[in-house]
Amino acid sequence: MTGDRYITIDELISMNDQTHLLALCGIGGPNSADGRQIDRDRLQTVINRANSLIDGYLKARYPRIATIDVGDMDHSLKGAASDLVIYWLRDRVGDKAGVDDTVKSRYHDIIKWLKEIRDGQVELDLPGLFSTTETNNPSGIRGAFPPSAAAKALEGY
Repeated sequence: MTGDRYITIDELISMNDQTHLLALCGIGGPNSADGRQIDRDRLQTVINRANSLIDGYLKARYPRIATIDVGDMDHSLKGAASDLVIYWLRDRVGDKAGVDDTVKSRYHDIIKWLKEIRDGQVELDLPGLFSTTETNNPSGIRGAFPPSAAAKALEGY
């Protein structure tokens, strides 16, 4: 899986304070020739983890979500992926003090929101999410009802 699913590395960097990201996943020292820079490989690994978690909640209900280009992805999903990455980077060493209440609250809110999407309480409206012939019906079961007899029965009244 590549990082170009819900959010790209460059989008994540632009959505967050670079100084904060350098503290969370920076490599090199401030006195080195290149200075401190973001460890893109490590960041990609954590983005992939966020992608997998989001996919786990969404793909059963929205199988076509895998066909949506990352550039067309809903900003709420980009934000969710970003917040998941920040949470896991802050929690990377098991130091619970590294995850402040705001970051922890965002994480729990995202998980709740993803469950609501999965359970059909919240709808996603993304281009290409459904083809013209499919509906939000993951089971593929469709119903048909015969025409109502009421009109014929009430004829003449």
